[in-house]
Amino acid sequence: MTRTMPRTAALFAMLALGAAGAQKVTLTYLHGFTGPDRPVMEDLVKRFNATHPNIEIRAQAQPWATTWQQLPALVASGRAPDIAVINEDQITGFIARGAVSPLTAAEMKSAGIDRSKFFGPLFATADYKNQAYGVPISSVAYVMFYNRDLMKKVGLDPTKPPRTRAEFLKAAQQCTVDKNGRTSTQSGFDPKNLSTWGVSLYNNWVGSRAAYAAILQNGGALTDKNQNAAFNSPQAVSAVQFLVDLVRKYQVARPNSTEEAELAAFSQGKVCMFPSGQWYLDRFESQKMNFGVTFMPRIGGTVRDAAWGGSSHLTLPVQRAGYPAEKRRAALEFLAWMAQPAQNLQWTSTGSLPTQAAVASNKKFESTPISGIFDRLNSVYATSGYPWVGQVMGPFDAAWEAAYLGKKSVQQALNDGVREANKQIEQARKNFK
Repeated sequence: MTRTMPRTAALFAMLALGAAGAQKVTLTYLHGFTGPDRPVMEDLVKRFNATHPNIEIRAQAQPWATTWQQLPALVASGRAPDIAVINEDQITGFIARGAVSPLTAAEMKSAGIDRSKFFGPLFATADYKNQAYGVPISSVAYVMFYNRDLMKKVGLDPTKPPRTRAEFLKAAQQCTVDKNGRTSTQSGFDPKNLSTWGVSLYNNWVGSRAAYAAILQNGGALTDKNQNAAFNSPQAVSAVQFLVDLVRKYQVARPNSTEEAELAAFSQGKVCMFPSGQWYLDRFESQKMNFGVTFMPRIGGTVRDAAWGGSSHLTLPVQRAGYPAEKRRAALEFLAWMAQPAQNLQWTSTGSLPTQAAVASNKKFESTPISGIFDRLNSVYATSGYPWVGQVMGPFDAAWEAAYLGKKSVQQALNDGVREANKQIEQARKNFK
């Protein structure tokens, strides 16, 4: 004992001297949260700095488009930020250009980042060729808002929103009522003189995300194993045809409409079901509407639940030769801290969805409308995994519009879209590794 005590005291003295002499690691952090979410991010960075005295995060907020333009040049010149947030539609492109460094399994384990705790498809958004490149901190999704009062009025149970295609179609038909009180399934129904519509469909990129979800639900995909456009498969044609039939055959959706018009109609109680982004939640709450939120029903098929999602991921850009190992370790520590449930719960105050089940189960959400989708958050899929997202989604959105507006048959619209997408992909391949 008498010999052990001095050795222990000496060891503590050495550790204290080492800690006192350790230099603070300063990291640059680039993100695009420039709106109402900026103060929340700034508070998170402030809390991290306060609890990690040997690490200082210097955050810079700038428009997303500026980052997309600047990041490749910053990496090429050896002046990349230590940490950058990249969104789902951009991340694979930056990875394929060699601008983002992989997060190895060993690094994530050492930092305490456990991908199994996150919603699987969300974390996989930043994967490329079986390697992880980012950690999700923010998430949004395509959902279906519904008017509880309209459902109840036509004899539907507003506590049990539709989940299957059959349930969805039945609800849409019962909610489509003309000014004489006849529904779309009754004799004498007048589709040109309606009081309420069953469901909103429309022709912009947000409208096409209903088609995206339907294709995934039916076992289809936008691209094939070679990363070429493939959204004209039999599964895709069948799924999109059902959506077009809602307009042409069943007459439960307006034939030529816009997101703005449908948003106004739903707000005025003229539409029963309004598929769109969760970002309209605050609007409907401020209007004090009696509405619910549910996950996208399986309108496309029965293979799986699926909805479109967007996300933001913390990434580590590629650095110059000789980049200090302690800076990368510190950056990983920041990623791990930001991804913890407590920080993610705080971030949901911006309107983001939880990134992991531990946050989704928090009592804070028990009585909130958005919790209606929490049982299927593991079925939200972003458009990522291939570098040319823009070259695929642009023609896909145009194909949806042509089919929805009746300018082309579904098969022709999707065929033309795939042809155009693959032309663009052929050119884009020259810019990627």
